[in-house]
Formats: sequence, structure tokens, C-alpha cells
Amino acid sequence: MRGLGVQTSSSSGTYLSAAQTRFIPTSAIQDVLLHEAFKGFEVKFYLAIVVEGEEDLVVVFPKIFPKRQLLEQVWRGAKACLYEPK
Repeated sequence: MRGLGVQTSSSSGTYLSAAQTRFIPTSAIQDVLLHEAFKGFEVKFYLAIVVEGEEDLVVVFPKIFPKRQLLEQVWRGAKACLYEPK
């Protein structure tokens, strides 16, 4: 959301547990990264958020690996929304 932050939501694999939703305010976001990792013999790309005061990155799509071109569009859009020129 422009100027407010990022909300992530992940659904559970079963009906017994609830979905997890998290809101990260813009003031806590240090950077949004488009990164790569190896899974077997493949290179997978993922989108991650660096949150101030947290040791681990917040992976935006933790269970799926969209193509790099799609992640790049999301990354550019997130950067534009979060860090719009004033």
C-alpha cells in the first residue's frame, strides 16, 4: 500500500490451521530484494524484504517460485509504491 507498507499473507496447506497475515510498515522496511538461489541444479529467483531489527529476510512468495520477469515487475512496483519521489 502506497506510503503505508507491505502486507503478506500465506494460506495453510490444511483446513485446520488459519492463514498467516503480516503487515510490515514502510518505516521498518530497509530494502526490497530480487535474489537468486539454487534448488537442485536449477536457479530459482525470489523476492525478499529486509526488515529493520530482524535477522531473517521476509520471503514474499515462500512456496512458489514465479519466473524472474514476473518477480521483476513486482519488485519494480513495490519499489515505486514504497519509495515514491516526494
